[in-house]
Amino acid sequence: MGNLLSCANIQLKPRINEPIEDYTKNHHKCRNCGEKCDPSSPSNGCVNAKYTRTGTRDQPAVIRPVVPNDKVSWSSQFNYQPIEFTSPKVLQSTKEYVDRDPRQNPNVVIPWNLDDRLCDRRSYHGDYKIVKGVPQNPCGRTGLTGRGHLGHFGPNHAADPIVTRWKRDENGAKILNSNSQKPILQFVCIRRRDTNEFAIPGGMVEKKERATETLRREFHEEALNFPNLEECNKDELLTTIKDIFENGGTKIYCGYVDDPRNTDNGWMETTVYNFHDEDVKHLALIHLQAGDDAKDAFWEDLDSKLPLFASHADFIKRVAMLHKAHW
Repeated sequence: MGNLLSCANIQLKPRINEPIEDYTKNHHKCRNCGEKCDPSSPSNGCVNAKYTRTGTRDQPAVIRPVVPNDKVSWSSQFNYQPIEFTSPKVLQSTKEYVDRDPRQNPNVVIPWNLDDRLCDRRSYHGDYKIVKGVPQNPCGRTGLTGRGHLGHFGPNHAADPIVTRWKRDENGAKILNSNSQKPILQFVCIRRRDTNEFAIPGGMVEKKERATETLRREFHEEALNFPNLEECNKDELLTTIKDIFENGGTKIYCGYVDDPRNTDNGWMETTVYNFHDEDVKHLALIHLQAGDDAKDAFWEDLDSKLPLFASHADFIKRVAMLHKAHW
């Protein structure tokens, strides 16, 4: 855990005042090729991952040029012809939405690598390069320039809460997997409205919002709904959840993530926390019901065969290893 992350022949450094111990030596898989960022890996080429080919109504597919594994690194020589794309929705300016990075406005100076009035533009890995006036993805080529479907150039921060409990029988004993003979963990899982995939109930960190606030807000918005709960009981439950999310939890990961929205100039970074109810005292008792931002919410067994959105399977695996649970 003490090693620095490395990707595409560069050393990624933790953010100022963040201990190195909070980072993991295992890195993401690049979305453009579906493999780990290791330019030394032999490969004749790669195909676009499914997230860059499919898309949804809100985020239509953009077919990216193939970038061979050994050409992902910016230091490699490559006849690179990426596609320029920024979603019209990102560029629009209405009463409800304002373009957050109006680069085309010469009067706007964007303070790269700093925390400005719009958002925190610092990367969890230290300063990123500015090339031709925009940030350069520290993990290499993606086949796409511009912001894609992301609101900001550079790092776009998210937070993902993994809420877990042990799977138990009618007598309260932990249930073991028949093959591994390890206890089975369950986590709060949602089904995304946009892709219909299983996912962790996370989301984007809003302006000047702490990660702990995002974790709690997204869990509430995507996994909880209280249509039949009395107001006093609802307030009590929300108070309990707020206390747990602000004072408990174990950091699982903090950094760059494999995400279908990543481009050469904008990328996703996230903070992942595990909130585990060991003794069935609080979170394990919650009756889940999807909120506005999810199609469904439920307790799901942790298992390596479970298909999950983006890098969520990597995070779930880390939680299983943390608790010595079945995977």
